[in-house]
Amino acid sequence: MKSPPISEREFASLVKQHSRIINKVSYFYATDKVPFDDLRQEIYVNIWRGLNQFRGDSLMSTWIYRVAVNSALMAIRSSKSKIETVSLDFGLLDISSENDDVQRENLQALHSLINKLEDIEKAIILLWLDEYSYDEIADTLGLKRNTVAVKIHRIKEKLSKSTI
Repeated sequence: MKSPPISEREFASLVKQHSRIINKVSYFYATDKVPFDDLRQEIYVNIWRGLNQFRGDSLMSTWIYRVAVNSALMAIRSSKSKIETVSLDFGLLDISSENDDVQRENLQALHSLINKLEDIEKAIILLWLDEYSYDEIADTLGLKRNTVAVKIHRIKEKLSKSTI
């Protein structure tokens, strides 16, 4: 494995800075076969491995979102075989550590609804909920802007008609 041109300390700082993205993608794509912690570790490894390929054509957060979503999708596809992980636990905060009970219930309800979506729909709605522009979502996922706009409209309709 080729090491990126940053130290482990810089990497830990980068991961901590973008932990909200990583935790959210891990949370919404985790399954019984691909647990949250395993998925998060896989994302860390893929970010570490891919850092030397980051060209700066987009924001680092956009690149990390892309790596996280692609890692999640690949983990789900290959969930029949066990994901090999490397421990990179830097003592990062758990996604629900600062939520009170009401917020946790709302998050679980949202998770339940979003989990009913197709994988690409999950990626789109998570980016949209993070207030990414249609252009940024299109760039992150390799879609056309108009496709993103139509899909967001359809996802909103689907979610508004869904019940838990």
